[in-house]
Amino acid sequence: MKDEMPKQKALVSVGIGPQRMLLALAKRTFSPYAERHGYELLLHSNVPDIGRPAPWAKIALLRELVRQYDLLLWLDADVMVVDQSVDIASELEPDKFLYLVEHRYDGTRMPNSGVMLMRGGNQTEAFLDEVWAQSQFVHHKWWENAAVCQVLGYAVDPPRPVRETIFSTRTKLISPRWNSIRDAPSPSPRIRHYPGYSLKTRFAFMVRDLSLTQLRRSREAAQRRWNGNFT
Repeated sequence: MKDEMPKQKALVSVGIGPQRMLLALAKRTFSPYAERHGYELLLHSNVPDIGRPAPWAKIALLRELVRQYDLLLWLDADVMVVDQSVDIASELEPDKFLYLVEHRYDGTRMPNSGVMLMRGGNQTEAFLDEVWAQSQFVHHKWWENAAVCQVLGYAVDPPRPVRETIFSTRTKLISPRWNSIRDAPSPSPRIRHYPGYSLKTRFAFMVRDLSLTQLRRSREAAQRRWNGNFT
């Protein structure tokens, strides 16, 4: 049985340094999605010095917000919402606090923190604190995502689930449609994500996605007008 939709919802992202240009592009899909589904939009191009590489700003920022909102949706700066029709909050279940995609490819299984939905409150606060505490991954090639793997009971090299944890039992692995990547693409994505590419290549893919998304919205609007003329 699905939960009621939370009242206070925020869509959060950070684009620091050269990733500001990606966030500016992503915003053009984040903004209509947030407006349509009732999220406050919290986009940051500057964050305080956290003494760690920039990807860790995700954890620090979410930790600051976790008691201010009922629901937090994190989207990386190299993410594009290509299907705006469904709210990811439709995935909510009463006994789960964290929602993310597990990618499966080349014999590996790995959760991807580039798209994360989380409830506000004690459980998420404890989870984020535990992720931050994994200091052995501060300079890992996957940064905070390696720490998320560890806390959810995954081995990191190679990534695969090896044990249950108090956090993994209350995590829901959602459809790859919510985080479609090159190595594990969804045939009908709602969100596309471009980790592992150069900045230039990410920007090119995101421009393509924006054009296709705008074309889809224009067609939908035209169809609504057409239908309205005959009702």
